[in-house]
Amino acid sequence: MNQHFLLAFTAMTAFALNSLFCRFALGSELIDPAGFTFIRLVSGSATLMILSYLLSKRRKNQASDTVTRSQSMSLGLSLFGYALLFSYAYITLDAGTGALILFGTVQLTLIAYHQVSGHHISKPEWLGVVIAITGFASLLLPSASQPSIIGTSLMILSGICWSLFTVLGTKVTSPILATKHGFLVASGFMTVYFGGNLLIHTESVQFSTSGILYATLSGSVASAVGYFLWYSLLPKIDVLDASLLQLTVPVIAIFLGWLFIDETMSAMSILSTCLILGGIGLVSWFKLQRI
Repeated sequence: MNQHFLLAFTAMTAFALNSLFCRFALGSELIDPAGFTFIRLVSGSATLMILSYLLSKRRKNQASDTVTRSQSMSLGLSLFGYALLFSYAYITLDAGTGALILFGTVQLTLIAYHQVSGHHISKPEWLGVVIAITGFASLLLPSASQPSIIGTSLMILSGICWSLFTVLGTKVTSPILATKHGFLVASGFMTVYFGGNLLIHTESVQFSTSGILYATLSGSVASAVGYFLWYSLLPKIDVLDASLLQLTVPVIAIFLGWLFIDETMSAMSILSTCLILGGIGLVSWFKLQRI
């Protein structure tokens, strides 16, 4: 994990930007959740098609890079479920509570998958995991009082979908093709959903220039580029590392919120950040001792 630090940090920053863009757009009611998700996925698909074309001109072994129909469907369904549920959950959850539920679910799901798939987590590594989760919980629990049951349920399901998308990413041979196919399939499902929503719930549709801009930035920059980088990294690390890395997203989001929208960075936030990064560092260090 250490040698891939820059790639990991860039991908986690993109994930944090997604939370900020979603908060700007949906929290201020600049756009409705279905419209936000539709623009996010479609703009992400367009960006990945361009990126895939540019990268293909620089590579000579494209014939060996393939994505099967079943892989495309699995990638697309998991991405569609994550993105849509994520948007609807943020109607009733604040950013801190949503992040706690989402990445808490991802952490538990991926650790369970890591164990079930036959990988051993040593006691020293468990110590690092517990320290990181403790810091994560202390970072966000003050904002997690009495969350909406509906919002909580939607975000838990979103976290499960994202966990599946992450697991699928550990098995791909071409990150750019896998991400592109996933976005194209997810965009197809979202187009059908969005069209049905327009017919049935016309009064709930909201669009504004700012809302469209934030959704486009979320799709083309934070999602398309961020997920491509994440898929480039996943085959090089194990599932435990992948789960722990994502605990840094709220930390980065808090820093960006302080930097760009004047949110408060408390002493507890700084302490929690040290615990999270320290826990991740311990797991990485213990892994190196086994090599």
